[in-house]
Amino acid sequence: MLKTLGGNLNYLYPNYAEAYAAAQGNYSANIQKLGNVQDESSATYNDAGQKQRNFLSAIIAEFHLTPRLTEKTILYAHVSSGNYEMEEAIPSPNGSPMSQYVGHMGMRRIGGIQSFEYDIASNHIQAGFWYENNWNSFPARLYSEPLLGQGQPISSMGPYVNPYTTEFDDEYNTNTFQFFLQDTYHIKRNLTVSAGFRSMLQTTHGGASYNNAAYTGASALPRGNLTAADAFLPHFSMNYTFLRHHELYFDIAENMRAYTYYPWNMPNGGAWTDANQQVFNDTKNSLRPERTWDYVVGYRYNSRRLSASVDFYHVDYYNRLVSTEAGNIFQPYSTFTNAGKETMNGADVSATLRPVKGLEIFNSFSYNDAQYEGGIEYEGQYVSLKGKHQVAYPKFMYKTNATYTYKNASATFSATYTGRRPLSYVNDTYVPAYWLANLSATYNFGHIGFAKNLKINFGVYNLFNTTYVGGMGIEGYPLSGDYPTLFIGAPRQYFGTVSAQF
Repeated sequence: MLKTLGGNLNYLYPNYAEAYAAAQGNYSANIQKLGNVQDESSATYNDAGQKQRNFLSAIIAEFHLTPRLTEKTILYAHVSSGNYEMEEAIPSPNGSPMSQYVGHMGMRRIGGIQSFEYDIASNHIQAGFWYENNWNSFPARLYSEPLLGQGQPISSMGPYVNPYTTEFDDEYNTNTFQFFLQDTYHIKRNLTVSAGFRSMLQTTHGGASYNNAAYTGASALPRGNLTAADAFLPHFSMNYTFLRHHELYFDIAENMRAYTYYPWNMPNGGAWTDANQQVFNDTKNSLRPERTWDYVVGYRYNSRRLSASVDFYHVDYYNRLVSTEAGNIFQPYSTFTNAGKETMNGADVSATLRPVKGLEIFNSFSYNDAQYEGGIEYEGQYVSLKGKHQVAYPKFMYKTNATYTYKNASATFSATYTGRRPLSYVNDTYVPAYWLANLSATYNFGHIGFAKNLKINFGVYNLFNTTYVGGMGIEGYPLSGDYPTLFIGAPRQYFGTVSAQF
């Protein structure tokens, strides 16, 4: 699609007549350049949009109980609702070939963090716990679109009234508990070691609470529970300033990732996106939470004119969970499976130069080689992924920016290079590399009237209007070949900000 139609392909809105014809399989001459029905049906549709409403609150308390003991309490709540919509080629009861699909997302999470810090001798001891309950709901409903010439189509921003059916309804409830304990020991003024561990328990129960088999095509959508737990996830690090301006460090840690979940027909959602209840039950018995052992060793140099660092890292993934996609983007067929082990080796190099007053130049280079070591079961057959690189992960990245400050004014130019990224698990399709540049300027007017630090900022994103693939995997990743799962990156955009303190 990108090569044939370019980066300016958009929704058909407001041309409802063209969208109406496309829903019946009659595509414009431009879309027909793709050459096959599946690509044509996935290329574009009438409209799509998202709207979210979020309400957040928190109470934070900090008490110095003794000269050595400090406690901190955070209690928080988050309520969110939103509409996730797109127009699909699903016939409406009134005879229209289209329906408006709307996922009415709702979420409520409440939680708290309790931590303590205690200083004794050369030790700084930290301990605490975190608990959160997260309830999530996603009913997917269908709304009739009008016959051609008999009214306006539903706006992507609503309002949505009188759905003619509900396709499915997913609900999840997750409880998360974590405990941590760490001691930072200052052996000498220039030598510090830290050691500790984290305990984690997360249980998610849920899945489909309603299924309309006539629209989902599944007799029973997945529902059940998964638990990820480990009592001891250790961490150890050391920092050593062996000469003035020179520092060595290393870090070793074990981590575990809890199971993810999304609505049934959204890829990358874990086991709950499996095709049906039986597949979920079979998958559940073989799943294990993802784990990693991470090793990092590095060097830092810091002075008035130069700050520089270099690090090398190695990561061993265990029980790497992957989701492969097939079918079309409206009803994808997901396969969620354990790919076994993955190894990652990489390095980062960065330097910040301050050659003259007000001028700062930053450059960084990153290298990452992430390869699968196992394989997956796909459509009843074992497919080896050994030696294949991780999807969506660039091997090379480079960043540079230059900032100049003069009195109350400053300007920044930045550029980023992102290397090509594998789209498929067997690495036979790649997303091309790209450069992206930005420019911004700020001026501080200082104190004017009742306003303090009155600032104006103006920025240009994607300065040279580069066409590039930004997001990947919105509809998952294919085992082989291509799949319509990419977002075109934003074109050149202009931003302005005025801010002040009172």
